[in-house]
Amino acid sequence: MRAFSSITLPALAAVLIAASGTAAEKIAPRTLEFLQDTTISGYVQSSYQHTFVTHDSPGQAGARQFNTTGDGFSINQAKVALEHPLDDAEAAAGFRADFLAGQDAQRIHSFGLFSSNANELTRRQGTGSNSALDLEQAYVNFRLPVGSGLEVKFGKFVSPAGAETIDAPANWFFSHSYIFSFGEPFTLTGALLSYQWNDWLDTQVGVVNGWDTVQDNNSGKTVVGRAGVTMFNGKLKNAVTVIGGPEQPGNDSNARWIVDDVLTWQPPMENLLLTFNALYGSEDGAVDSTGAFHGGNVTWWGAMASARYQWTPFVTTAVRCEYFSDVDGARTDGAGGIGPLPLSPMVHGLDYQAVTWSVWLERIWPNLTPRVEVRWDRANRPVFQAAADGSDGSRTQVSVSLDVIYVF
Repeated sequence: MRAFSSITLPALAAVLIAASGTAAEKIAPRTLEFLQDTTISGYVQSSYQHTFVTHDSPGQAGARQFNTTGDGFSINQAKVALEHPLDDAEAAAGFRADFLAGQDAQRIHSFGLFSSNANELTRRQGTGSNSALDLEQAYVNFRLPVGSGLEVKFGKFVSPAGAETIDAPANWFFSHSYIFSFGEPFTLTGALLSYQWNDWLDTQVGVVNGWDTVQDNNSGKTVVGRAGVTMFNGKLKNAVTVIGGPEQPGNDSNARWIVDDVLTWQPPMENLLLTFNALYGSEDGAVDSTGAFHGGNVTWWGAMASARYQWTPFVTTAVRCEYFSDVDGARTDGAGGIGPLPLSPMVHGLDYQAVTWSVWLERIWPNLTPRVEVRWDRANRPVFQAAADGSDGSRTQVSVSLDVIYVF
């Protein structure tokens, strides 16, 4: 996750001290130390998006978990994060808590958080959590004096898989890829151990409740493993993540597995950065958007390539090309903008392609980044905004957006 510019809190302590001549005596030294070591960071993102679906008329952007607006303004994300980072000691402890508000908070909401009944299918349909507030992350982290230092996250944290993340400023594009939206989890709740073996190899291993769930929906657990390699003085990085375990409610035997590979390469052109992401997933059986169980094995896979080039200190452009095959219709079944809703029985052999262009301005105003995006989507079937009888659907959709991000 990208580290945003942070503001330490000694200023708060100074205000408390100035409020009373004896305040310094009343505030415990450990409290003052906590205020000095804790940082607050965050951002606000708002946007306008227009989506052309059928006959150039606006409709809901289909096959999206985020950025689903057909024609209008949105408050996508407003985030505040509190963090006590680990210091350089051999044994250290800290914490992080990320509070996210806005439309995207409903899309990443985990099962069991704030007594929500949101699950994967209702989230894809946009009928899950009605809360516009989410606790994106909340974990305690500590370092054990083992070797070069074994770091542990204990709580709720973002998934290590994928080339993208939830936080808008960390992504090159306003919209998200199919791999991120439908192929992998957003957040995990459990324990994750990280170890840096040397200058070129780092690993992570963990046990969590499951995909996007705080309260486990079965008695099984999901395992997480990741290995990252850094070469050529950081110019080339590759990370492979494996996540597997039972994810169906009340079922401990049907496992879901994904293998995700992310490669980042900075070629000799210093202003150019390339990213490649590939994913393969499978699950024993699946439940469609009506709750009907389908036997056998379902699979999905995707590939994405993106390039970013910084033309000047103020102007950067990026392009992303992607392909996502929902072989058995298990991942996009019931997704918003895919019709008729719900898709049942699951439509087999759904393939999606998308090309996205983005240009953004940096440092023209302090902390402010406006971005313009044009995205073209195509499916092998007329699923976008199809009517209840399957008519009037479109195989393509085009969205144009402007989003503005202020980071503090």
